[in-house]
Amino acid sequence: MTIGRISFVSHDGKPAAVEMRDALSGSARSRGVEVVEEAPDLVVALGGDGTVLRAAQLAHASDALLLGVNLGTLGYLTEVEASAPGDVIERVLDGHFDIDEWMMLACELAGSDGSSSSSFVGLNEVLVERASRRRLVRLEVSVGGESLAAFSSDGLIVATPTGSTAYALSAGGPIVSPRASCLVLCPVNAHMIFSRPFILAPDETVEIALGDADQRASLVLDGARGCEFTTGSLVRVRRHPQPLRLVRLSGPGFIERLRNKLDLPH
Repeated sequence: MTIGRISFVSHDGKPAAVEMRDALSGSARSRGVEVVEEAPDLVVALGGDGTVLRAAQLAHASDALLLGVNLGTLGYLTEVEASAPGDVIERVLDGHFDIDEWMMLACELAGSDGSSSSSFVGLNEVLVERASRRRLVRLEVSVGGESLAAFSSDGLIVATPTGSTAYALSAGGPIVSPRASCLVLCPVNAHMIFSRPFILAPDETVEIALGDADQRASLVLDGARGCEFTTGSLVRVRRHPQPLRLVRLSGPGFIERLRNKLDLPH
């Protein structure tokens, strides 16, 4: 694959990220590669996992490759550390890399008449959470058109395998290999006897509706608030038909990365 256009997404609050972006932009131009803001062939994220999530939106919309350079603390989603990013960019421009495909989520907010009013795309998770601090929210959930349960909770997460190590993990969900193909449905602090997470088939659609007429909830994708919805609206979450394409170098695999990032004993 020939890379002729690169976009950089950096954490502007980190001077090191801005400095690295400027240096890498100069290196790319010296190779005859355009540095652009739209329609890139490669998106390079300079920062932590939050920066990668923002960069994923641009990469997915352009069907471009995504490469994460870690300047944060955890860096689970990043492929390389910040010690020698210039060498890494050179390797990528020379074509010495593999491509991994990660599942993305398609989310739509439908009105009471069934029409779609808003649509969103996420890499990690879709979160429906209570809008009020004073009371739980009752969320009625259907899977594949069949009613599953009504959860009285702080919220509900629908996560990808990639997102299983994000908010879903802290909410008691399982760790899932990014090579797996499934959806993770995870209640958040459910006030009920049964509140276990569910592993769903990748082709199933999850529908979430408010169970009480006087409640409001918020829709959040990858930590960025999408919108609020009220009774009569319906959130639909499914696998997006287009995966996110990530640059994979000869770095640590999923198990090693997981062990190092989560400081697991071994």
